[in-house]
Amino acid sequence: MERIPTKWKTKRLIVEDLRNEEIHSVQSLYEKGNYIHQWDGGSLDEGFVKRCFLEGDLPPGGTKENFRIQVIRMKESEELVGLLVSYHGHPVLESFYINYLSIDPDYQKLGLGQEVGEEFLEIVKHHEFKEVRANVALKNWGAIRFWTKLGLDTINGIYGDSEYGENRFADMELVKRF
Repeated sequence: MERIPTKWKTKRLIVEDLRNEEIHSVQSLYEKGNYIHQWDGGSLDEGFVKRCFLEGDLPPGGTKENFRIQVIRMKESEELVGLLVSYHGHPVLESFYINYLSIDPDYQKLGLGQEVGEEFLEIVKHHEFKEVRANVALKNWGAIRFWTKLGLDTINGIYGDSEYGENRFADMELVKRF
């Protein structure tokens, strides 16, 4: 399968592979999204961006060459507004996996995530992947609405705690097939 481009654009945004000199500022952006851990039970990963850049955030048996970490910038100002982390070919060769998509909380509710998502799905489809998958915390209603609006509306599985509770967490894998 052909990989998605290292740089692509939407109407208002530029999305391109992370560069070494951006690691610190992108980690700061990642940490602004730390509020999601109230829904997924995780904790702040202070080395996430650097590890992704150097090693990747790989599935079992995955390779760095199939991994992509990309920054999202405003076209006009070149201001950093988001992060997209993805993997080509997981769990099967024809699948494209979205590990993480985040828009800076200061730029949310402007349609930027929707803009990235729509263009991204077109690129993935054009590169002949048969499906896109994303893992979403069950308590993250905003993300569930976001992904289902983009067409990732098939639940492939639910993983985690089997009962609801304040300190119990589960995720679901959403899929869109082309």
